Amino acid sequence: MPVPPDRLSGRVYIRRPTLHDLNECVRLDPSYTTQRVWQMQLSVEANAIHAHFQLAPLPRPLTLPGPAFSDHLLACWQRGDCMYIARLNNGIAGFIHMAPDPTTRTGRIEHHVVAPPYRRQGIGTALLRRVWEWAQEHNLHSLSVAVNHKNHPALSFYTAHGFVFSGFQEYFYGDREIVFYFARKVSNW
Repeated sequence: MPVPPDRLSGRVYIRRPTLHDLNECVRLDPSYTTQRVWQMQLSVEANAIHAHFQLAPLPRPLTLPGPAFSDHLLACWQRGDCMYIARLNNGIAGFIHMAPDPTTRTGRIEHHVVAPPYRRQGIGTALLRRVWEWAQEHNLHSLSVAVNHKNHPALSFYTAHGFVFSGFQEYFYGDREIVFYFARKVSNW
């Protein structure tokens, strides 16, 4: 499905990946730079649990590695999960992977990467829109995503696209790491 080029030179094509495309996907840089992180204060009392999250500025930009995906993508592709790539000028600019659960009629976005030179140009949105269309075609009720509390760019992206906070888990990735869960109903875009 062609996507208007927006500010890009050339046309972006969103399509299902081939086996060869997966090799390019694993070479994409998932790192991100942030100037803000979410901090949590947790208070547990006899009759109440309070979790307070506050966005805190950092003294300087911080670049962090994104999640690793390597061989996991091949298994997802072989299983027939919802996967799409964004191809631009004979290269892959990004990809998205959503694992559907037909029993609960939900989909979990597990990978969503846009190469750094192509970020903030509509490619991430085009990939998300295609996953949303796939979810509609397969009668899913909702989409969800888990995002590290330090990945403010991704948190901002998903909330701007109608995802709402649906929970958190502390120590998900390791010591003092928090993951936020966001979800969105599959309704009109």
